[in-house]
Amino acid sequence: MRITAVKRFLVSDAGRIGVYVKIETASGLHGVGEATIAAAPRAVMGLLDDLEGWLIGRDASRIEFLWQQCYRRLFYRGGPIFGAALGGIDQALWDLQGRALGVPVHRLLGGLARDRLRYYVHLGGRTADEVAQSAIDAARRGVTAVRFSPVQATDAEGRHDHRAAVERAVAHTRAVREAVGPDVDLLLECHGRFDPPWAIELARRVEPYRPFFVEDPIRHEHRDGLAAVRAQTAAPLAMGERAHDKWELRELIEREYVNYVRPDVCHCGGITELRKIAALAEAHYIDLVPHNVAGPIGTAAGLHVAFACSNVALIEAPWASRPPAGGVAGPYPVVEGGYILPPDRPGLGVDLDEAACAAARFEPRLLPEILAPDGAVRDW
Repeated sequence: MRITAVKRFLVSDAGRIGVYVKIETASGLHGVGEATIAAAPRAVMGLLDDLEGWLIGRDASRIEFLWQQCYRRLFYRGGPIFGAALGGIDQALWDLQGRALGVPVHRLLGGLARDRLRYYVHLGGRTADEVAQSAIDAARRGVTAVRFSPVQATDAEGRHDHRAAVERAVAHTRAVREAVGPDVDLLLECHGRFDPPWAIELARRVEPYRPFFVEDPIRHEHRDGLAAVRAQTAAPLAMGERAHDKWELRELIEREYVNYVRPDVCHCGGITELRKIAALAEAHYIDLVPHNVAGPIGTAAGLHVAFACSNVALIEAPWASRPPAGGVAGPYPVVEGGYILPPDRPGLGVDLDEAACAAARFEPRLLPEILAPDGAVRDW
């Protein structure tokens, strides 16, 4: 299966930016992948342009070889933007292989490790009461895990107000726990906003409400600070959505600073790399909760790995509350109550509509702002 083209699509679809890859071969078979990363899609497109020239003429069935060659062609250290470009290519190669053999990708990864996969949704609302009501609505639909991020608070000069953010996060956590009772898991997202002493205070104060985890309590660059937080709270910790490969996650895993790691199949280098991260974590009794804010293709890629790995606890599924209708790719997976059922179509099981991609013109206004108008760090 010699590669004849690596098509790239930068689109605005269903209110979000998407970067999609389609690899075509001389045999007529193709595979699709997703390379979306929130704030830098045009940079990813540039890297895909560069990688295409090297991939043309290569054997598409040599997935590990092509991953290693693409990665090692870099002179400088890779990052999440390169991880996204490589991830989109890698997903498309796995999809192509599954289509060629007529089996779902999870069959190629060892088969199903489970018959269904638990997921979590994002809660809406700004006040504690609104977020609690959103949690009640989710629980009524059968959802068993919910995520919320009430840590946006600024002082008069637009700087992060640690004290106010801690109070707000504790109030929201209390309200959600009281609203849904003990049987729904709570995931508290902090987006790295806190300095270690404030992260420790927050984690300790939410312990009575039994969070499933406190995510990214501090900046991901400061591993020693995370060790301090780990040592002074019993609350489970999670980190990893801003990491981009096994090397960047290695320290978190080997030093057991976290209870859960959160790589994203669209940012970490694709299915090939996500499997290796899962294996490394398994050796340390650490579970994965894959990060996922992708469209149907990236969602499917993460799901195939999750269904084939024994140490995936649950997966992020913000689309599960209200899957967008139409769009350039689909379908989303089938959901029953609080669980996702295994994909059963060949490859990733998702189709990409090139005509719809051509019509879904890229709109820069949909890009997330790195800074809010008042200068405060925006909560993505």
